[in-house]
Amino acid sequence: MKAWIETSDGSCIPVESNCHFGRLSSNEVRVASPGASRRHAHIHAQQADDHVEYWLADLGSTNGTLLNGKRVTIPCRLKSGDGIKIGDDEFVFKMEFNAFGPAVDAEVPLTVPVRASQRCWFLMVDIKRYTSLATQLDTNVLAQKVGTWLRQCRDIVESGGGVVDKFLGDAIFAYWVDGGGRAVAVANAVRELTKLQRARDPDFRLVLHHGLATISGGAGGADNLSGAEVIYVFRMEKVCSKLGDDSIVSAAALAVLPPDCPCEPVGEHALDGFPGVHPLFKLAPGPQAT
Repeated sequence: MKAWIETSDGSCIPVESNCHFGRLSSNEVRVASPGASRRHAHIHAQQADDHVEYWLADLGSTNGTLLNGKRVTIPCRLKSGDGIKIGDDEFVFKMEFNAFGPAVDAEVPLTVPVRASQRCWFLMVDIKRYTSLATQLDTNVLAQKVGTWLRQCRDIVESGGGVVDKFLGDAIFAYWVDGGGRAVAVANAVRELTKLQRARDPDFRLVLHHGLATISGGAGGADNLSGAEVIYVFRMEKVCSKLGDDSIVSAAALAVLPPDCPCEPVGEHALDGFPGVHPLFKLAPGPQAT
């Protein structure tokens, strides 16, 4: 095992690409405490350069998730030995180490299969002005608000066939491999997310791009994306933040979006590390009204 959860009775539960905590029997870690929610929290394994990281996220539970005695408000990266408490139940997160550092598993080859570049849809959603929000709200209120938002966004992505690639603090990065009606699935996910945006609880932005990515085997059997087009999404997000808009869409994504998902131009912008200027767009009010 590369990572696992130790329970109070001494048993060990392996952590794969996702490990869920809660009262439901479908959770990998069943929590019996009456203070636990049915879907309470989860650990997400994600690739980071040449190693695997494990991030703990609360899913908007009423009573919260404690990491080393502090309530989780946004996804937090775990280290071996961290204590997790849900209600009256306590767990310890563990990882294997060797002399050269973390994330080495003797049963898993150090090389991973790399597929040829594939065309993908890339989606990023991130909370606006999170630092300001964190100073305004009580920690318990903030944790439930952000956790609920994370769960809702993830459910929308995964119900549409997408894959959550990474948690990035107050943001989620997800993707769809293109083909087989993916454009329609992505457009439907975007519409659901824009409905969620209208509540402004919390306020968040949406970034959408379409391009090539190299996909390799990653954490817990999940795929890992890399390449210039992935970086392009992060540069777009900075422009969206600067403009203060709710969304930003690349010209490449607009070219293959269904016609019932219209966009309007927001000008041409320089993107750090990419030559020239790039025409960018935002979602028009139409899809938000459906």
